[in-house]
Amino acid sequence: MIDQVTNALIALQNPDGGWGAIQGRRSNTESTSLAVSALKSLGEQSGSDRVLRGTIWLTERQNPDGGWRLNDVATAGSWTTALAIITLSAFPEQQKRVLNASRWLLVQEGSKPGILAELILWATGKSNVNRLNHDLVGWSWVPHSFSWVEPTSYALTALKKVRSSLTAENLNGRIQQGEALIYDRMCKGGGWNYGNSKVLDYALWPYPDITAVALIALQDRAGDQANQESLQALQKTADEANSGLAASWAALCLSVYGQDTSNWQKRVEKRFRETGFLGETKTLALALLALSGKSNPFRI
Repeated sequence: MIDQVTNALIALQNPDGGWGAIQGRRSNTESTSLAVSALKSLGEQSGSDRVLRGTIWLTERQNPDGGWRLNDVATAGSWTTALAIITLSAFPEQQKRVLNASRWLLVQEGSKPGILAELILWATGKSNVNRLNHDLVGWSWVPHSFSWVEPTSYALTALKKVRSSLTAENLNGRIQQGEALIYDRMCKGGGWNYGNSKVLDYALWPYPDITAVALIALQDRAGDQANQESLQALQKTADEANSGLAASWAALCLSVYGQDTSNWQKRVEKRFRETGFLGETKTLALALLALSGKSNPFRI
């Protein structure tokens, strides 16, 4: 099964060396980072030329300021910088690029609601429309926009992986605030939605992929009650979702928590046989990482 998933992923590589979301789509940093990590996890001899070409695609597209844009059409750095850091941190020769990107990531901040938004909420009497602490700042999808759980989680994972090599004064503060933001957004009973846990008195439900990504970012706090509750929420929501993406994320997350992932690997295989993951690069790459079990790039 690993060979089949590997071949399916390799077949999606574009002539420029990168990967797009699906076959024929423009190469982007998210897909290329995950694909390189997945093939790299199999060992240097497996798909090494593909890994090299993918790595070259990434290195050639790092902005001078250290960030990575989403694709060749975009110009500004984006949330995908965290994924590039996670991937390239496995290559000792890329340390300088990784540290430069980490410094860029450290100064990126999600924005708080503006004065106009606050006035509208006050005027309409809906000041409690969202249950969240607006003073907490994480990371956003694009610079100068609202902080979301997923990009904040990727950023935390990336920074924690290279923490020992960074000397920035604001490093610990950003990590602590990012963790506080994620915990602040946790849904009742555990797990995470995309950005908030409650809207207009309605409790939002957790999603398995977001819950897994958040838990991965918080893996060094595994003993916290919130983490334990969210691990249970992850397994429940991933089971209900019955998707290759959810099963792959569940396996990768549970592995960094030292739990048995064999059941989730079987689910990944079953979904691949049934759907081929619809040829989606992201799911194929995460599935390959989940199935190989040799190297988890999300482990801090």
